Amino acid sequence: MRNENILEPVCGILREFYGLSPAGITEQKGGWSARAFRVEAEGRRYFLKVYDKEESSTAQWTANLGIYLPFLASAGELEGWTPRTVPASDGRLWAEDNRFLTILADYIEGRDLGGQILSQEQASQLGTILGRLHSLKSFAQTLEPVREAFAVPFCENLRELLDGREYSTIPGDIRGILQKYAGPLERLTDLLDASAARQKARELPFVPCHTDIHGWNLMQGEHLYLIDWEGLRYAPMEADFFALTGLPQFPALWEAYRRERPEAAIDPDCLEFYQLRRRCEDIWEFAARILQDKLDEKTRQESFAGFAGECAALAEIFPG
Repeated sequence: MRNENILEPVCGILREFYGLSPAGITEQKGGWSARAFRVEAEGRRYFLKVYDKEESSTAQWTANLGIYLPFLASAGELEGWTPRTVPASDGRLWAEDNRFLTILADYIEGRDLGGQILSQEQASQLGTILGRLHSLKSFAQTLEPVREAFAVPFCENLRELLDGREYSTIPGDIRGILQKYAGPLERLTDLLDASAARQKARELPFVPCHTDIHGWNLMQGEHLYLIDWEGLRYAPMEADFFALTGLPQFPALWEAYRRERPEAAIDPDCLEFYQLRRRCEDIWEFAARILQDKLDEKTRQESFAGFAGECAALAEIFPG
């Protein structure tokens, strides 16, 4: 459970796998995938990310650790723009025991930008980061295991919920939202399936992409940092732009990006695919967390609010 006290096992992991005896450890605001801690040890501050293997989503978020962590460690063009991962005592870039998997990094003195509008300078810096990331063509073979396949398995997952076959096992509040927004949800899954088929048939240029760029994955320290790289993919550049094109400061971002990649142009149909996929994926993940994980009441309420909110927002786009 997300509210479970795990300080003792976390301290044990730090001692056993990193050779650190923490003088202080404080839980920070975590994200969707993991819990987060600030660690003080031997006169330094670290950031520790802790994944719980008992959560159904953990396998998804940790499946590609062996790809994205080495990528970040070797991509010199991104040095200083991303957190530096601290290797465990055995040289690996993560550590794990029977219950938890952890990643330790240098602590960034700053704050995330969740819920804030990017400033002109922040937008320009983000454009530079993305331009450098998308220019890393030498990593094509390394990133082949995470090559974009335009898969949308959550479409079928949502359809199974909507068709009522499992209604007897679905909590009443979830069932009520599914019934209320059945029309928009069906339209979303149909459009996404069709868009996925179109993208698969095309020959789009691929680049290394972060794929999850939003304020909670941007840290403002002495400059801007892009964090949380679990979703690294070898994909069309639109995988990083689908949530950015509508920002007030997008022109500054795009100008900085084009300085790194003058030839770049955004493909509208591919951009729409990623916008539709994120909506569908977010709705399914909120539902799956409630249906599959052992949640404390607070986390369940937050997840249900997210599920209901995403469905309501979808209905504004696809009414009826």
